[in-house]
Amino acid sequence: MSLAFGQPALAQQTPAAPSTILVTGRGEVQVAPDRARVQVGLETQAKTSAAAAQDNNRKQAAILESIRKLGIPAANIQTIDYSVQPIQRYDDKLRRVVIDGYQVSNIVQVETEKLELAGQIIDAGLTNGANRVAGLDFLVKDRAKAQDAALALAVASARRQADVAAKAAGGQVVELLELTIHEFEQPQPMPRLAMAAMKVDESSASAPISAGTNTVMVSVGTKWRFSR
Repeated sequence: MSLAFGQPALAQQTPAAPSTILVTGRGEVQVAPDRARVQVGLETQAKTSAAAAQDNNRKQAAILESIRKLGIPAANIQTIDYSVQPIQRYDDKLRRVVIDGYQVSNIVQVETEKLELAGQIIDAGLTNGANRVAGLDFLVKDRAKAQDAALALAVASARRQADVAAKAAGGQVVELLELTIHEFEQPQPMPRLAMAAMKVDESSASAPISAGTNTVMVSVGTKWRFSR
């Protein structure tokens, strides 16, 4: 008689998950703007849409001419909004909505690399009939260099935090496992300007406007492996 003994099966062991640290890093760079974008508009009202449009076109022509005299190329002047809307009200006697007239709105966007012209563009528009300043932005034409610098600072910040956390846990960072880039730009405070019924004396100085600086910010999400 013979006896056979099987070898006991070896228990399979699941490797322990590596120790990881999740860190968010942010980088910020201040950069001077090199381009101004101004939006000036005109709203006119009349009994008929044709009359409101005709009045608007006449006044807008004077506005555009005054802006072009500042040396702004035609390619940098663009109509971004033109609308015709009825002026409505509810008539209690008739018990229905009636139209009292029409309103035509026309907004022109002007871009220039001469930041000092921003105030003059606004003044030229308001002096020649514009009754609305729809927007004023100071932009950076080429943001790539600033973005790269902000990204480098964000990654460096994440690595510093990971090193500190790993050391506090009794270990050290071994490698970067994941990196996610989230670019965002902090909103900049813009000059506050009255939007309607603005009149400018032709002898007055240009609106005092300061471009300041733009803040380019980049955020990164990182995952690091560390050993103990």
